[in-house]
Amino acid sequence: MLILSRPFLDPFLNIAAEEYFVKNTEEAMCMVWRNSPSVIIGKHQNAFAEINHSFVEANRIPVIRRISGGGAVYHDLGNVNFSFIEKADRNNPVDFMKFTQIIIRFLSELGIEADVNPRNSILIGDKKISGHAQHLFRDRVLHHGTLLFDTDLAKLNGCLEPEKKYSGKAPQSVRNEVANISDFLEKPMDVVSFADQLVEFLLLIHPGSGQYDISQTEMETINQLAISKYHMWEWNFGYSPAYEFNMAISSMNKTLEIGLKVENGTFVGVHFPIGEETGTLQSVFQKLIGKRHKLDEIDSFIHENKLSFELEGLDAVYLKQAFYK
Repeated sequence: MLILSRPFLDPFLNIAAEEYFVKNTEEAMCMVWRNSPSVIIGKHQNAFAEINHSFVEANRIPVIRRISGGGAVYHDLGNVNFSFIEKADRNNPVDFMKFTQIIIRFLSELGIEADVNPRNSILIGDKKISGHAQHLFRDRVLHHGTLLFDTDLAKLNGCLEPEKKYSGKAPQSVRNEVANISDFLEKPMDVVSFADQLVEFLLLIHPGSGQYDISQTEMETINQLAISKYHMWEWNFGYSPAYEFNMAISSMNKTLEIGLKVENGTFVGVHFPIGEETGTLQSVFQKLIGKRHKLDEIDSFIHENKLSFELEGLDAVYLKQAFYK
């Protein structure tokens, strides 16, 4: 097995590297890596339904869609990630236990007793410290997971507490109470030492394995993939399955519940309450159709119709917030 301790902390590069290696290598590989603050969502999730949009925007935390399923996770420099890439077992291609047991053994070496729950998360007591997901590509499997070592749990919770409810077929994350591994260690260590020990453990349990260095050519290809896919709104937000949500606005001393439908990241339907007197609002909101559920396009929509909204007693700032809260 090739053991790769990825040196970069850029979440776009790290997520792109996983796709590159699962699609372009034949040997078994394990990568250990860390990300700067970021939210990583599952391939089939609705990004908006997984995040606190205001918190993420205010803290400039990128939201990135990965190629595996599963739920949303928060990464920062106190979190250690691992990625196994191997030939898939045709008889059991989704063998989570094979990989979670490696992490259980590693934690045991550090004096920590951990268990796996039915959702393949690793817990210490009743606190989650590791989540896992998989992606199959032809005869290769990518299995990856997180290890909360010394993560900022306040920011984790701030990012992953959605402000608005969305309906649709996108799978939603299961919220668990979490904890940091560092709180359970008999002897304190920092996150870099923890990651280094994980690499040493992987080398030890895989006889004949060696460390792998990314070539310049591979790095250039990974960087191009990050730019063309993982930096793109169309992948991170627009790829979400169709969804609907309501926004409540107060106009002329009454509150209206407007229903909005989004497909491929674009507004395709606007529904007002039947029988309600809506003034010019209904015709104005029809202009939203064709625009993307994206902050700058919503800003543009509000600005273009500012006079109409003011005549209906709607404040632009309040209206913008209603799209996300």
